[in-house]
Amino acid sequence: MADQARSPGRLRQIDRTAPTPLYHQLEQIIRAEIDAGLYRPGDLLPSEKEICATYEVSRSVTRQTLRNLAHAGFIRTVRGRGSFVAEKKLSERFVQRATGFYDDVTRMGLEVSTRVLRQGITEVPLEVGEFLGVTHAIRIERVRSVAGRVLAYVVTYLPRERCPGLETFDLTDQSLYAHLRSAFGLRVHSGERTVEAVPAEGEVAHHLEVAEGTPLLLLRSAGRTQDGAPLEWFEAWHRADRTRFEVEMIPGEPTLLFQPTVVPLPGGDRSPIRVDRRGSGPGVDVWSTPFGERLQADRIVAVVRAPHYADGRVIAGALAQGGVGLVEFTLTGENALEAIEQARALGDVVVGAGSVLDAGSARLAIEAGAQFLVCPALVPEVASAGAAVPVILAGQTPSELLAAYRLTGGPVKLFPASLGGPAYVRAVAAPMPHVPLMPSGGVDASNIAAYLEAGAVAVNVGGPLCPPDAVAAGDARELARRATGLRAIIDKVPRG
Repeated sequence: MADQARSPGRLRQIDRTAPTPLYHQLEQIIRAEIDAGLYRPGDLLPSEKEICATYEVSRSVTRQTLRNLAHAGFIRTVRGRGSFVAEKKLSERFVQRATGFYDDVTRMGLEVSTRVLRQGITEVPLEVGEFLGVTHAIRIERVRSVAGRVLAYVVTYLPRERCPGLETFDLTDQSLYAHLRSAFGLRVHSGERTVEAVPAEGEVAHHLEVAEGTPLLLLRSAGRTQDGAPLEWFEAWHRADRTRFEVEMIPGEPTLLFQPTVVPLPGGDRSPIRVDRRGSGPGVDVWSTPFGERLQADRIVAVVRAPHYADGRVIAGALAQGGVGLVEFTLTGENALEAIEQARALGDVVVGAGSVLDAGSARLAIEAGAQFLVCPALVPEVASAGAAVPVILAGQTPSELLAAYRLTGGPVKLFPASLGGPAYVRAVAAPMPHVPLMPSGGVDASNIAAYLEAGAVAVNVGGPLCPPDAVAAGDARELARRATGLRAIIDKVPRG
């Protein structure tokens, strides 16, 4: 059955009148079908062509949906064969807690089985000896399975002086931590744990039943008892296709529960990731990018929004011909990613994505070639996911606008600007002149000059510059005419 594609279910239909992008709707439908059991782990999904026909969407919408599902772990795509429903991953939370694998999984109501491969006293590796303070220790080698599926290969070292006789105790289908508590009164109270991605090799690949080179998650742990004395060192190789680690964020903690460490590539670029020059948010120095330079020069961003876009090169080329070189294709259009890819073929425009509402959409837009991202709300995850390109977040109140600026270090979209008009821009800019405001919503030829004179660094213009019918039809003459008219107005406004 795994290689037999089933016919798409019809639990829900695409609602073309809803503001939710088509690819998000299609993703929700397919996820609901998987949850309902219409597709089981290992089943082959219908082809892109079949999905397009069933739900009457374009191939770009289908591809974006499948990318989202793959990124979220619901499906896996095999080149030349199609997309398959992925096995559900076990969510493990003990990575940041002083608990064991057995306790964590059984608490979920799942059955854990443990096969002991080797157990005895042996010489320890250097790093283990440095932590435990011994040259020999009890070494326990186990394979852990959950609900009959092999999940992890674990090698554990413990000092024999603290748990004498453990080397002969049968740990088959037993919890090591439970035995340490009951037999020796020992508990792991604190320590350090790290997670990294590694390829499967040799014996590890054999015991986990995967091919060599398969990506695994390696969890290393150095645990201490309450008095600070070292108790346990273990390394656990987890199948990445069946496991994910969840880290709990606790408010008010003075220290980080989970600290990521970046290991530079040998011989590669060891420069740190660029942080906003004010040190207040992720991302690049916006003003040194093509987007920032063009924004300061042009002072206008074209917001292109329609249910379906004509060739992106035609749209962007026409706007650039009229003097508007920053073009934002909103992801509400069913073929937005395709339009962005097409527009990037032009050399005289800077192309971005609008209506970016989540991290997944941000990554997909960047993959399609977006040089900047615009979110119509204050969504921090978009700023983080889009750290490689300028990100514009939106706000309405002074608090929202300041928070957005601190997250990105770049211009902030004042949306909808029509609620307060140019007078509101002037009122906000007075106490916060360092926050670059970019009004959007209700901006047209009648008020562009007023917004810029009030202190806006630039304006976003949608329908008055890019009428949906002209965008859908690829009416280059109309788009160029409107861009030329607005360009003339902007050029007459003195720069502040």
